[in-house]
Amino acid sequence: MILILKNMSPTTSWALRNFPKVLFSTKSAEIPTNALKDVTTAHKQPENGVVYDKKPFKMPLEAGKRYVWCLCGHSHTQPFCDGTHRNQQLKIKLKPVAFKVDESKDYWLCNCKHTANRPFCDGTHKQPIVQEANSVVKQ
Repeated sequence: MILILKNMSPTTSWALRNFPKVLFSTKSAEIPTNALKDVTTAHKQPENGVVYDKKPFKMPLEAGKRYVWCLCGHSHTQPFCDGTHRNQQLKIKLKPVAFKVDESKDYWLCNCKHTANRPFCDGTHKQPIVQEANSVVKQ
């Protein structure tokens, strides 16, 4: 579907050009979702962690198994949490995101920590705000 807007303000035009370009199939099974999103609230934190990497990790995940995704970006076991956020000297306020998947298969997990679909990659890593950021993993 193509949408053409006439008489668009410069602000609206900029927002539409810079909105993450995410293409999803019409099959809802193609869109990964966190099976725990109605049980936990960690995925609703307004802040994002530091950019760990500017590309996602492809990970095989098992249906029904509980995983804990690192949101702060400081874990040494990326993309999963290792508890580094608990270090009081680092003063990290972000909590990890617990999640489960409904189907055993490969999933792309976010490493830029800016996805709107935590913990799954939504393509936000392609945006200038992430590409221009310093990442923990040197490119």
